[in-house]
Amino acid sequence: MGTDIAPPGYTSEEDGEEDEQAETEGRQTQLDDFAEDTGPTVRQGKTIEERRERLEQALKDELEIEESHQFGSFTRGTMVGPLTEDSDTDVMFVLDRTEHGDWEQGENGSRNSLRAVKRALNKNYPNSEVSIDRNVVSVQFHDFTVDVAPAFRDGAGGYKIPDTYNEGRSWVQTNPRGYKQRFEAVDEARGGNLQKVARVAKKIRENRDIPVSSYHMEVMAYDYVHNHPDKQASTTKLTEGFVEELPRRISRGTRDPVNGDRLDSHMSRDHRRKAISEAKDAREDMREARSRRQDGDSEGAAEKYGEAVGEDVN
Repeated sequence: MGTDIAPPGYTSEEDGEEDEQAETEGRQTQLDDFAEDTGPTVRQGKTIEERRERLEQALKDELEIEESHQFGSFTRGTMVGPLTEDSDTDVMFVLDRTEHGDWEQGENGSRNSLRAVKRALNKNYPNSEVSIDRNVVSVQFHDFTVDVAPAFRDGAGGYKIPDTYNEGRSWVQTNPRGYKQRFEAVDEARGGNLQKVARVAKKIRENRDIPVSSYHMEVMAYDYVHNHPDKQASTTKLTEGFVEELPRRISRGTRDPVNGDRLDSHMSRDHRRKAISEAKDAREDMREARSRRQDGDSEGAAEKYGEAVGEDVN
């Protein structure tokens, strides 16, 4: 894919760290404010939890459910808002093996589990669009979508869900709790800045139509913040540094921090090329924003931050 080389005169984050810290560290920028305000509202968060409870009751009317879990970006604080009909949240329903164990072992069992979940939800939500989307059943409500994943327990803290890329013919391991624990540990150590960087990264993905998954983008942000040498770095500084590295990270690939699987193994060559191109464009805007910020031009910096993110950050 080639090597990304910084333009002449560009100072890396680490090389300019001392001068920048003396000049601007500790100042709240528009990017900090934007990062804080990108999540769903408290009311929307309450609606998400209430909907999980109703879905659980609907499924329990038709299936033997051991437990349910809200998981995904909402529980890690990286969901971006405001919620729209294109937003989605994730819920896992753990199936009872005694009653439904045939799905775990039988041919096309995972596909059959998805079909059973779909029938149950169609029955209880006749006015909503219910569809199978790879390894989940999606319920499209008027305000946002809930993705329902049937699952079986699989070892300490792990689960099996229908295989995303095998047309529902098998099961794949997942451990959302394991990743959530790691994410929260890093976020706490960095003063909550990991959540903010991840939300801005997802806004860039969404607004610039970068063809990587939301989870893939979040894990790249997680890895960057986790390994950043300055534990006191601000949201702005971390976000600028992450976007600087984004084209290279997309090019080289990303692995799941828990199971080590490649998150981009199914990305086509065209999608990877487009993702890198869009990331480079965002990087150029972010470089200009950083330069203006260091020059004390807060209005100009906000304008370029907005161009990098793809929406107004004021």
